[in-house]
Amino acid sequence: MEQLSNATLGLVPHAVVTPSYDRSVVPTRIVHLGTGTFHRSHSAIYTDQVMQLEGPNWGIFATSIHNPALSLALAPQNGLYTVLVDDNDTRRARVIGSLNHVACLAQSRDEVINALVAPQTEIVTLTLGARGYGYDASHDGLDVSLPDVQLDLHSPQSARSPIGVLAWAILQRKLNGRPPLTLLSCDHLPANGKILQRVLEHYIDRVQNDLNAPDLLQYFLDQYACPCSLVDRTALAASPADVSSAEALLSVHDAAPVVTEPFSQWIIQDWFSTDRPQWEKAGAVLVTHVAPFEQAQSIMLHAGHFALAHLGAVAGCKTLAQAMQHPEIARYIDDLLEDAIFTLPKHTRIDWDRYKQKLLRRFGNSAQTITTAQTTIDSSSVLVSGILEPLKIRMVHGQSIEHHATAVAAWMRYLTGYNERNEELRVSDPLQDELLQAVLSAGGRTASAFDLVEALIHVRPIFGTTLPKDLEFTRRVTAALQDIMDERVLGALKLLNSPNRRIQAS
Repeated sequence: MEQLSNATLGLVPHAVVTPSYDRSVVPTRIVHLGTGTFHRSHSAIYTDQVMQLEGPNWGIFATSIHNPALSLALAPQNGLYTVLVDDNDTRRARVIGSLNHVACLAQSRDEVINALVAPQTEIVTLTLGARGYGYDASHDGLDVSLPDVQLDLHSPQSARSPIGVLAWAILQRKLNGRPPLTLLSCDHLPANGKILQRVLEHYIDRVQNDLNAPDLLQYFLDQYACPCSLVDRTALAASPADVSSAEALLSVHDAAPVVTEPFSQWIIQDWFSTDRPQWEKAGAVLVTHVAPFEQAQSIMLHAGHFALAHLGAVAGCKTLAQAMQHPEIARYIDDLLEDAIFTLPKHTRIDWDRYKQKLLRRFGNSAQTITTAQTTIDSSSVLVSGILEPLKIRMVHGQSIEHHATAVAAWMRYLTGYNERNEELRVSDPLQDELLQAVLSAGGRTASAFDLVEALIHVRPIFGTTLPKDLEFTRRVTAALQDIMDERVLGALKLLNSPNRRIQAS
């Protein structure tokens, strides 16, 4: 079978969307650092879609950091690759053409720097992962203890880390009279643009004198935009079966397809030093502040996953999608997210109800095999930010907290270590020793609802000192836990969803 490339695009069936623009004339105006599965499932697709609509103006120089496997796979394909979108039992394919060139920083440093310094380059996007920024949250700055950072600080002219290479490119653009860049982080990190700006600020401050550029830091702070963004999409590396599936759909071989879901979200702070693609025409949202959308992600997406995973696991469901197949659970999740919307800012341009509907469809996508066990890992932090924070806001405003209290109760029931089928539930959390000791002190598997709540609400890193003293909170959580113990998960939710219960809670 022939391999996917510019020369073989004509062999792809018409039912598969392929680049409609002339790839031979696409200028490279974006450099992406950290190209992998997520970049190719997310922002590269937005850029491809903009070019489908607006013409060939925004090619990407895509760079992996350490592993050359992707560049080796995509070079014979002229940067083309397939995205496979799984929606329940349906799979559709699309060929993406926005990658003009693919390289590996570890092997082609000079080539990457040349791309960063090129006059036509205007935007650098990044997906480096949390560690790739070299950020030390405890000091809000560069982690100078990292070996790569230490090497670059010692020899900034030959820097090899992404941050060091960016700083060197910023200097070269300044010396050559090139306009500044927009540096756009696309990582799953809160305030990711601020983190990027902060580590670059600290790095440049340390090396500018060694580079004979004492004003480089001020130049960077004055000229370079580092907007924040929020990104969300499930992205999976293709299995051998997925590669075969892509071949069947395309009639050509693709060595590096990616697998994803229909849902995709990209919220971008509208702060650019340069021109930019009209990403909003592909579904991105340009906003003044990203923080409200990060809040929505926490109290709707993450909280929804939290409640779905713990209720589902206790009920014996293995995946989130299986849990959503139960009408009682689906109804409860809908109501939980509706309650969360009450706590969100009202002045944003986003339709929170539309976002909720997209999340509900996403949670129920049977093609997504996210397990309940996987989602319960390290969940105490989600409990604090995604469940307890909106719960407290609703209490202040005199609103019912039953749905959020039920999520807390499901988490407590999960901590007893077994589900309704008498199967083991494994607890994996930074606070697991303290949590399991609290469960044991309450009586373990035979603990009463009252004793279990009383023991767990005094885990201070989660509940603090105020909530345990709130009688309404403890009463609601205890009642919800008692219902789960007496009626099992589905029975408890049926009671919660009943009209009489709703009248009592209002």
